[in-house]
Amino acid sequence: MLDPDICTVQFYLSGSPLSQPIVNLQTGPNVLVLEFDHMGDQLKDYKYTLTHCNSDWQPSELDENEYLDGFTEDRITSLENSFNTLTQYTHYSLGLPNRNIRWVRSGNYLLNIFDTGEEERLVLVRRFMVVEPLWRIEAEFVRTAQVDKLDTHHEIDFTVVPKAARISMPQNDVKAFVLQNGRWDNALGPIKPYITRGDNLVFDYQDQIIFPAGKEFRFFDIRSFDYQGEFVKNIVDKPTYFEVTLKPDESRFDRPVFFRPDADGRFVIENQNANQTLLQCDYATVLFSIKQNLPLDEADVYVFGELTDWQLKPEFRMQYDEATQVYWCDTWLKQGLYNYQYLVVDRKTGKPDLDGFEGNWFATTNQYTILVYFRPFGARFDRLMGAVTLNSARP
Repeated sequence: MLDPDICTVQFYLSGSPLSQPIVNLQTGPNVLVLEFDHMGDQLKDYKYTLTHCNSDWQPSELDENEYLDGFTEDRITSLENSFNTLTQYTHYSLGLPNRNIRWVRSGNYLLNIFDTGEEERLVLVRRFMVVEPLWRIEAEFVRTAQVDKLDTHHEIDFTVVPKAARISMPQNDVKAFVLQNGRWDNALGPIKPYITRGDNLVFDYQDQIIFPAGKEFRFFDIRSFDYQGEFVKNIVDKPTYFEVTLKPDESRFDRPVFFRPDADGRFVIENQNANQTLLQCDYATVLFSIKQNLPLDEADVYVFGELTDWQLKPEFRMQYDEATQVYWCDTWLKQGLYNYQYLVVDRKTGKPDLDGFEGNWFATTNQYTILVYFRPFGARFDRLMGAVTLNSARP
């Protein structure tokens, strides 16, 4: 998000708020839904455009009229004001494709939202993928060959069964990316086929398509401010906003694993107050804290997950309080159910500690998405020929 007044951005398949924004090339209207709030009572005039990208998210060589049918830009016209809330906001929503803008090519896309005020500016960007479901992907989880990773990592082998395409040079023409829980910040790729077996493309590497498993995400429930949900310590009704304090967390690096279904790092907006709609969902400052006897040397601690756009955001960087011996931060969140974790980041290199406060355990359930792109010699863009998502708990 490029505008701090835009909050609670969700981009998902219609009717499934925990889904990834991956759609088939031939699909009905309004399959993808973008939702967000602009804080305050000022109405905004937003327009949006779509940018076609190659597999590396750089703009392709296609002109807009080669990948879009209809207009090349349009305005967001669905907006509603919150009511009966301490915090005022306007809720905006957009369905794609629609009667004004439709895509006609597969591949990666950027959805760009602009504020058309006195000076037009880009305020929000979201990624989505359009797939031609022509190629079959057969995947399985395998035991890693590295003994020291047996209990801490997930490794995937997969085979691509191409159809309706002649592949003369698989090593050059085909590439794959693998995502963990829909994240692009730690995606693996581009990965070339290891070997060909007949017409099939085999991606069977040792210790390459492998991820630290992590642990099940922490979570808290603020679907109501009338009572304390799970892992909520206290709720204070201030004159102009709510203040929520979560129960202090502890490091799980060397703790046993407790299996409880999670949302793989995502969040859902929901209101459990009687006879209230989603437009009556309010906001609160939410205080996170994790116990730590001494501050970490040359490292920072962040709250991390979809609630941070899978980014290390300054407002989610925690401070250390010597008096209470905790790391803490507070941030602005809307009523709902949230997943999160703590990320320890080296201050000099910016790289996360793969163990940190969470640790890794092979039995953790994660979603893994495999995307396979095709670009034969002479073509001007990467086609997305197949996509599959599998759960590590159900190989």
